[in-house]
Amino acid sequence: MPLDLALLHARVRTLDPERPTASAVGVQDGRIIVVGDDAEVRAASGPATETVDLGGAAVVPGLIDAHTHPFKGAIDARGADLTGARTLDEVRRRLAEERARVPDGGWVLGFGLGYDVLAATGVRGALIEDAVGGAPAFLLFMDLHTGLASPRALELAGVVGPVAFDEASEVVCEDGRPTGELREWAAMDLVRAAIPALTGEDRHRLYVAQLRRFAALGITGTHAMDGSLATHDTLRRLEAEGGLRTRVVAPFWITPETPRDAWQVLAGHGDAHGARWRGGVAKFFVDGVIDSGTGWLVEPDTAGDGTLPFWPDPARYREAVGFFAGHGFQCATHACGDRAVREALDAYRATGAVGVPVHPSLRAGDPAPAPGTRVQHRVEHVETIQPEDLPRFAAEGVTASMQTQHMMDLAPDRSDNWSRRLGDDRCDRAFLTRTIRESGALVALGSDWPVVGLDPREGMASARLRRDPADPGRAPYDDQALDGLQALLGYTRDAARAVGEDHRRGTIRPGLDADLTVLAEDPVDTPAADLTAVPVLLTLVAGEVVHRAG
Repeated sequence: MPLDLALLHARVRTLDPERPTASAVGVQDGRIIVVGDDAEVRAASGPATETVDLGGAAVVPGLIDAHTHPFKGAIDARGADLTGARTLDEVRRRLAEERARVPDGGWVLGFGLGYDVLAATGVRGALIEDAVGGAPAFLLFMDLHTGLASPRALELAGVVGPVAFDEASEVVCEDGRPTGELREWAAMDLVRAAIPALTGEDRHRLYVAQLRRFAALGITGTHAMDGSLATHDTLRRLEAEGGLRTRVVAPFWITPETPRDAWQVLAGHGDAHGARWRGGVAKFFVDGVIDSGTGWLVEPDTAGDGTLPFWPDPARYREAVGFFAGHGFQCATHACGDRAVREALDAYRATGAVGVPVHPSLRAGDPAPAPGTRVQHRVEHVETIQPEDLPRFAAEGVTASMQTQHMMDLAPDRSDNWSRRLGDDRCDRAFLTRTIRESGALVALGSDWPVVGLDPREGMASARLRRDPADPGRAPYDDQALDGLQALLGYTRDAARAVGEDHRRGTIRPGLDADLTVLAEDPVDTPAADLTAVPVLLTLVAGEVVHRAG
């Protein structure tokens, strides 16, 4: 059969060692059929073949973001965008603009608030009360682990003092009265429950719009890091209606409050999948974040925090990991602090096996995984680590899923809140992307959107620069930079391998899925500081053009 699509006059970086470069790619029935020169691809074409002359543009394997929150993020990233606001005055200005857009009686929402903005004043809802004109307001900090509620918001939510939780959450109080700072989800949910809920259709429209944005940025697949049975229903509808423009791996989020009988129910849905989505992953949080003092550390941080796990009973976390791994689920654990990283590694080792079998939806068909292939469990973030634990990733077969954009705003002189909390010694062991990779461990790269920006060009640039690519005057935070090829591998082949899909995706090779990203320039050869300006021209998922520039 003739090709459906022919991409010609391109610079193709295949990441296939047997044929690392080519000038053309031919696609038929969702698969890559031909990788070669223009003449080879033309010879396989027919009258009905769509031919695209790329004029020297670069074709790379479809970009995969190994850590996002596409559905939760679509809901949370509403209201005033506070990302990049460096001063309290700038935060107030943006909130006042948002207040002007909100109807009388409505809530003022915001996201992306930085901790350093409130370092001098402390985190207090009263600081934003005038800017929002006394309206109820709820702001999410940039890491989604802390919220700030205005006095009116606390009043409407009925939050008047300390609250006891089953997990490591806190309504921060002074003299018994809430300051407005809400640490971790259970505390934030007290206020969120008072915010008028979106309708189901409103939420669905936000999901569709967000997945369209993924495609426009060249993202062909993502590992969504929160989910439930309802998420699977959402994915089924998106796929049925043609709105699933990006492949999604959708874990179940297992919390300390998830009862054991619910584990049994979820275990029965491990094989769930569609053409572009699947489950089979269990997601855990064993700590919070360094910035708010909820990251779990071997030794307390400089403010005396960081001594408590997110799961009040770590033994139950280990039991949950053992249960889901025993039912064939790949396990992914959020672990920022060094004690949390150790606990995750210990839990995986206690399962008695390296990883789990490849997901059933990926075992059948051609190409099939190599016999005996197993998918490693994962640790998400790995922001700081004890020296003796670093070699365990490679030795024990655990993937490090890392997000270098998290450290873009860290100050080289370590004056930022994150660095001050950790102190110099632990900062020397921060975000060790290159060292972990050089140890032989698998390192997958992602953004953690909406905690940081979604753009994979920024993600690859930050991995190479160890600073914000938009701030050329800032020095690198450390010496852990990757080179251009390593950064691209982290967003393609290695991200696919992290979920057992590298026999289908992550490389441009005949027989593999036609998931491709076309950029105006090769992301490996482009200087890192210029990468964010390189246009995304075309995005293909299973041979379907899901984004075309212009």
